[in-house]
Amino acid sequence: MQCVGGRWTASLGQRMVPVPAVPGARLVCADAGDLGRALAGLQGGSGRPDPDALYRAYADEKPLLARIRAREGVADPCAAPERSPLQQPRGPALLLSAASFPLSRIMRLLVALAPGGVVWKPAPGAAASAHLLMRVLVPHAGGRLALLQGDHATGGLLAKTMTEGQGTLIWASDAAPPDGMDACTRVSARGPAIDPRRR
Repeated sequence: MQCVGGRWTASLGQRMVPVPAVPGARLVCADAGDLGRALAGLQGGSGRPDPDALYRAYADEKPLLARIRAREGVADPCAAPERSPLQQPRGPALLLSAASFPLSRIMRLLVALAPGGVVWKPAPGAAASAHLLMRVLVPHAGGRLALLQGDHATGGLLAKTMTEGQGTLIWASDAAPPDGMDACTRVSARGPAIDPRRR
């Protein structure tokens, strides 16, 4: 399932990949049509994100999120959200994140990016925690958050589609971005953001 326009819906894609932390589970990878649908949903969002309510929703689910992260093989305490290393972009953003990236920093990025709209594509290894986090955030996001699922190939396709449409691309990982994502803003698990436009 994917979250588009504040609603949960099936992906338009057909390709499936396993979910590493859930034996036997598989997820359907998003395609370019899913991204287009997600961006249209962000543009149609009539509400405004409520940062305080978003933070409270995250705090209320931290114990369960931490247990799920442990099942995903990540030592993530789901700490209090950190200050965002990014300035809010003018338009929608695509956030691609590694499975090991701390939810505390993901949370801060989502809140910072929500006013302009953000599509989050986590790694398959974080699919379960991402679904739970999005489920508790969506009611307070004013239609400005979307979740798509898929693997590295999905991320590359979405990134290409997004950059062609002049959207903001954010790579949240300690690893270097894949080929073709040189124009992305990089955010590490601990360090500052690196924006190629300001080098």
